[in-house]
This record gives sequence, C-alpha cells and structure tokens, in this order.
Amino acid sequence: MLPRQLAASAINCAINIQKYSYATSIRSIPKSPQCPTCGAAFQTENSGAPGYLNEKKWRQMNQANVVKGLPEIEGTGESGKTEIPGLVNAKARKRSSNNANMLSDEEYKSIVSEIDDPELQAVFSGEKISGFVDPNDMQTGEPKVYSESEQGAKIDSFDTLLAARVRRRAEQGRDRVICQRCYSLKHYSRVDRPWKEDVVSDPRVLRFLQHKSNTMIVVVCDLFDIPGSLIPHLGDIIGARHPVVLVANKVDLLPKDYHEQRLLMWFKRFAKGLELNIQAIHLVSALKNLGVRELAADLTTRRRPGQNIYMVGRANVGKSELINALLRISIGGSAHKVLASHIPGTTMGLSGIPLRRFVKALVPSSGAQSHDRQSYLYDTPGVFSNKSIISYLTNEELKLAVCRKRIKPFSFILGLDQSLMLGGLGRIDLVEGPSRIFVTIYSNIRPHFTRIKRADDLVQRMQAGEKTILQPPVGDAERLKWFPRQELALEHEFEGLHKQHATIDVVFAGIGWVAINGLFPRAKIRVFSPFGTGVCVRPPMMPFEFKQASPHMSSQRKTPS
Repeated sequence: MLPRQLAASAINCAINIQKYSYATSIRSIPKSPQCPTCGAAFQTENSGAPGYLNEKKWRQMNQANVVKGLPEIEGTGESGKTEIPGLVNAKARKRSSNNANMLSDEEYKSIVSEIDDPELQAVFSGEKISGFVDPNDMQTGEPKVYSESEQGAKIDSFDTLLAARVRRRAEQGRDRVICQRCYSLKHYSRVDRPWKEDVVSDPRVLRFLQHKSNTMIVVVCDLFDIPGSLIPHLGDIIGARHPVVLVANKVDLLPKDYHEQRLLMWFKRFAKGLELNIQAIHLVSALKNLGVRELAADLTTRRRPGQNIYMVGRANVGKSELINALLRISIGGSAHKVLASHIPGTTMGLSGIPLRRFVKALVPSSGAQSHDRQSYLYDTPGVFSNKSIISYLTNEELKLAVCRKRIKPFSFILGLDQSLMLGGLGRIDLVEGPSRIFVTIYSNIRPHFTRIKRADDLVQRMQAGEKTILQPPVGDAERLKWFPRQELALEHEFEGLHKQHATIDVVFAGIGWVAINGLFPRAKIRVFSPFGTGVCVRPPMMPFEFKQASPHMSSQRKTPS
C-alpha cells in the first residue's frame, strides 16, 4: 500500500487536474457549469429539463472539477469551491488533529470508496495498475522510513504521472459528463417531455454577434426547407459587416439525379434576401460528409489569424452535425463531438470547441499556431420558426413527418375538383383549370387523393376525434381533437408552361413540397394547412425531375412507402 501521505496528496491531485477535459471546450464562456454536448447549464432540480444530472453524475462532475464556479451543494468549503464531502470531513479532522499528516485506516477507506473513477479507485486500493509502481513492492527488509524531502519528491513524481494519465483521458474525451437529456437523445433518440418547451424562437438571441470583432459567421440552412430554414433580415440581427459563408445542408435528401450547378444558381436567389456579406456558398451533406472537405478548405483559406467561427441558423438544419462532420475529418476530433438529433432544439446554449481540436480540417497538421490557440468554433442554439408546420407535432409524429433519408419523388394525376392531402398537415385543392394536372411529391408523408367534398368530411371527422386515413397526427381521440384545424393558407392562380417541366413549387414548411407540372392556360389552387401557416409558393427547385405518373392512386392504398 502507498504511504498515507502520498495517497492523500495524489487523490487531491487527481481531483484538481481533471478539470482539463471540459474547461478546454468552454474556457471563454463558462458563466455556469454546462453540458459539453448541448451547452445547457447543469442543474439538479428538474429531471426533465435540459442540463439535469442525477446525484451520482453531479458528484462525479464535482470530483473531476471539470468546470469552475459551481453552485453551492453539500460539501462546499470555505473558499466557495465544491469539494468531495469525504475529503472535506478529512480536512476538518486534519485541522483538529495533532497528527495532521496521517489518516486512519477507516478514514482512508472512506475517502477511496467515494472515488467514482474505477482506475483511480484501483490505484488507491492497492491493486496492480500498469504504469504505477508500489514502493513497498521493492522493499526486502524493514519498511524504509522516508524523510520529509524524500516524501515530497515522491509525491511530485506521482502527481506528474497521474496528471499525464488524466490529460490523456481528457484528450480522448473519456472524462466528459453529459446531462440526462443528452444521454436519452444519444442512446434512445427520444426526450422525456414535449420538445417545443426547450426551443428558442426569437432570433434576437443572436444579437450579441453585432458586438463581436474578428469573427466569421457560417450560416447553415436546410436545403429541404427553403425558404423556411432561412432567417429573414439576418444581417440586421447579427450585423452585416461579418464575413459570411452560406451552407445549404442535407443535399443527401434530394434525388440522386439533381443538377448541382442549377441547384446552386436557384439557391442564390433566396440568399439575396438575407442582407449578409456572403463570401461563398456551399452545398453539403453533414451526415454523409459530402462537400465537407471542400467547405473546410474554404474556411481555412478565408479565416483570418485568431478569428472565431460561429455556426448560425434555424433549429434542426444540421449545425451540430456539420461540426461533427468537421471533427470526423480532423485528427483525433471524433472524441469531442457535440450532440446532433432529428428533434429540433437539441443545442440549448452557446457551446465552444477549440480550433486546435480540428487538426487537418481547420488548422494545419502540425497543430494550431500561436494566434489560434485561443480561437474557438461555436455552436449556437437554433432559432425555431413558429411558421413551421412541424411545430404542431409530438415526438412520435416527428418521426413520420421529418425526412431523414433520400427522398424518392413520385408523380400523380390531380383531377379537377380533387384534393391532394398530406396527412392532416397539408392539402391542395384544384378548384379551376384543366381537367387534370400532374403533381410531383417530395415528402416523407404518404399522399391521399380524393374528392374535395370527401376531403372536407375527413377533416371534420378528424376534428371530432375519429381516427382516419390522415396521418400524422396520431394518437387517441383527445390528441386528434386538439390538433390544429386546417385553414385556408393561400389561393394561387398560375399558368402551366410545359408538359413535362414543373411550373411552381407549393412548399409546406418543414415537411416537403409539391411541384406542379403541365401545359395549360390557367389553373387555380387552394392550399390548406394547420392554422393556415407555413405555406408558400416558389420557383421550382428541380423543374426537370418530373417522372411518369405513378400507376397507382393513393385511394387504392398502394402508394409508395
């Protein structure tokens, strides 16, 4: 067994130096303890809220001393810093004892039993651990009595060895403590309360960027939800002087035969309305790592020395996944990934990762230069749009509505006085015009075609709490009764310009769009959505992707899955 004085000092050393792992990720912003994956402030009161830690995890965080300025809990010492209760009691006994340099066997065992790290507990309980030498193993006669100077030298040597081990664990990302919400999302892909309670919907939370200097902004949007995933007049909110790189994410959800250059030119039309100092535009897929290396190379070229990078955008556009993609192409960066999920509002607070974690991606392979050692890449909370149709959905309904894999567009015939229904979330009625038009559907929701009168009857039955063919919404009668009623969102008259080319897109924010094809002089449609929100008409994104009409109608229940 190690000498008592040596062991007690080593335990204190282990507690003090394990702050390394998390302090590196929030050093410039830690007003309170934060979860390293979502940025929410740690708390122990509300088990369903972001940042919650149970008693064991809270104590583990305190023992590692991974953050500064912890709130007062049991065992807070005179200095205001949180300490391990066992060590606090030992220190109190030490101050009142004449033999201050020794611990009894009971005190020593009590302290060791309160260590959560199994490797450290094994060290101090006397087990054989690689890299640690028990001095008593080298004694052949009477135990050697060390002088005070020799004991101090051995303590320093052991502290150095222990510090190196803890730093190695921190570099590997093994000492991070995450909140209960992040754990549920990471391992079970669910949250324990309605997701909308935690989202941020006011874009003015980004105004702090107006006062930042030497900053580069990366604005991320969802290519599957244009223009809904763009924040209008963003330049007035964050400041128009910052250099901006605009990133359109989720290109992997589009059909394989999309034309990249034509898509890029189409996207630039919407970028003009942002009133930003846009330096470059990239089409990427953070999930599939498509275009991420090109984006990283462009950011490295454009970023000035010492410049911080901020990821900005709507909720659920893939900012966190884009950071993880940059970490995946970095050397040793995967251990420091942030949390990404299909549930909007995953990131709850400003979370920073040092640029030195992005070796080979954003900094040279030789390591960060001196002017970049205090530079960070920040993940900001996503600003949720209240006009998005998915704001009315539960966690279960999100899985049905949100597209998470490559979409397969299908074309159907929509006749005069017929309705196209996307569950209870969207509806298009052809009220005037030719006897039929072609519609190409880009959505994860199964379409349903019926007569307008029949569509009205289905909506009324759903509002009465009766289960219908329209899904989402899903649930019991109470859920169906309280689901927002479909109201008229817009009426639109247009001309069909080509028999096999799309003329317009009718967009349902957050769930997809419908391209209308055909050659006709005039047509009039009425579009419905919950509370009449989240609907717009735009120029077609992919006008030439019209396919032959499907041989099956949804009334036969043979629609594509």
